[in-house]
Amino acid sequence: MISLDGVNGARREPWRAFDVLPVCVCVTTPSGDIRYANPTLHAQLGVAAPGLVGRSLAEFDETGADGLAADDDARLESGPPTRLLRVADGPARWFAESVRALDDDADDGRDERLELRVFTDVDDQLRREIALENQAALQNTLFEVLPIPVFIKDARGQFSDCNSAFERYTGLNRNDILQKTTFAVMEPGAAKAHVVHDRRLLIEEGVSHYEEAVPVADGNLRLVNLTKVSYRDGQGNVSGIIGVVHDLTDSQPNEARLEAILEQSPIGVSVSRRDDGRIVFVNTRFSELIGLSRDSLIGSRARDYYLDDHQRERVLERLRGGGAVVNMEVQFKKADGSPFWTLFTVNQAVIQGVPVNLAWIYDYTERRNMEEALRDMASRDPLTGIYNRRSFMELARQQLARAHRFHEPLAVFVLDVDHFKRINDTYGHATGDDALRMVAGGCQAILREYDILGRLGGEEFVVVLPGATADETRVVAERVRRNLARMAIPAPDAPFHLTSSIGIAGLEGATDTLEKAIHRADLALYSAKREGRNRVVVYEPGMRASEPTGPAALTRP
Repeated sequence: MISLDGVNGARREPWRAFDVLPVCVCVTTPSGDIRYANPTLHAQLGVAAPGLVGRSLAEFDETGADGLAADDDARLESGPPTRLLRVADGPARWFAESVRALDDDADDGRDERLELRVFTDVDDQLRREIALENQAALQNTLFEVLPIPVFIKDARGQFSDCNSAFERYTGLNRNDILQKTTFAVMEPGAAKAHVVHDRRLLIEEGVSHYEEAVPVADGNLRLVNLTKVSYRDGQGNVSGIIGVVHDLTDSQPNEARLEAILEQSPIGVSVSRRDDGRIVFVNTRFSELIGLSRDSLIGSRARDYYLDDHQRERVLERLRGGGAVVNMEVQFKKADGSPFWTLFTVNQAVIQGVPVNLAWIYDYTERRNMEEALRDMASRDPLTGIYNRRSFMELARQQLARAHRFHEPLAVFVLDVDHFKRINDTYGHATGDDALRMVAGGCQAILREYDILGRLGGEEFVVVLPGATADETRVVAERVRRNLARMAIPAPDAPFHLTSSIGIAGLEGATDTLEKAIHRADLALYSAKREGRNRVVVYEPGMRASEPTGPAALTRP
């Protein structure tokens, strides 16, 4: 209870102490009958003093009128209740009201319960809050009924809200994505591109427009146009991003027609962004070549489908120089890892402000295999399948150049089937051809994979052994000779055996040539024949060519 005994020493008018206060004060009965009102309250309500005394506060109370709800005082829940009071010659104003019980024991014996009321003008503040709440309610309504997907992120990149259109478009429930980042709603590679744009916008502010793939309700990725703008909080700090999703599928009929045309193309077509290499479009032929669905390919990286990183680097080097790649032979790989050859063409372009690579791949695996088969046929001896003279000489010269460059040894041996003319005369040319084929196979069974075996002509064969000295080659040649001697050659009457003579020559100095080495091996071969055939001889200085003599090497089992 508040006691006012002795205020100003006057009990008849104990409330005159409030006359000098700048706030509105009045004393009323619990029912609101005014016993006292200070000048400030009279002035606020536009009533000349002491015109309020004897009247009821209810005459001035318009709480709930003026288009405002009676419970609007809930907006000041942390403070006192509010009351809307009518002001003479003006609109009603909002006041915060505090009430305290007042003890007033008068000398006349009257014991009347009174209340001290203090009114604070909060009209401007409350109306601003009401306007802001109404504006927020309107914005929330517009946000929710907008037919285009909209989302809001905070400064940490976490979703703080989204509208129903966003939920319908993406198939994501807002309660599931709130307080989560982009990485929670899509795979890391695709999410990273969005995060880069968000971070840049939070630092630089302003508006950002870009195209990017986003997940949609059917579970696939779809290329969309995104508009994002940063916003500030009440303290002026950048506190988040508002984003709008524009679906490009239905809004670009020209692109739809272009896609229909590309669908008819027998050539695979892909479009990938230059900044991160992610594929944003493929036609059906491209997906058939890779062996993946179009939806699976969208958002993946073009680099994943190169078989050879060196070939990919060659493509990138040309593109970095601002040029184009036209009909380059490049190997790609299918989803199962199997390779296929393509003629690859890439041009650079800018589509809706996004730098991209336009790529065409023509599968010419069958044609390349045919070309390789033709080249192989041209390089092989048609009878034995080993290298013919021209191809042998070409490959052998490459090995000779390598030996000179790295100062490594190299040796050559020449092999001749002993008395081959007798085989033809005795068994016929067909059996002779079979014998030559078996000789070629017998040599390959002993030689290393990188040794080069060729047929110089007739019954004469030649071998280059990279990295081998003449003495090391002697060991290999002896194994070849013994292997050939053990083979049984089929013939019309009964199998027979043949023998061979071999001459060896090693590389001599940095100026030696393949022709000179083969000539020295020939001289050693002649020496082997003179010495009786069926033997291996290494070249020595002073050897000369002459007709071989000696016993016949043709034997029967």
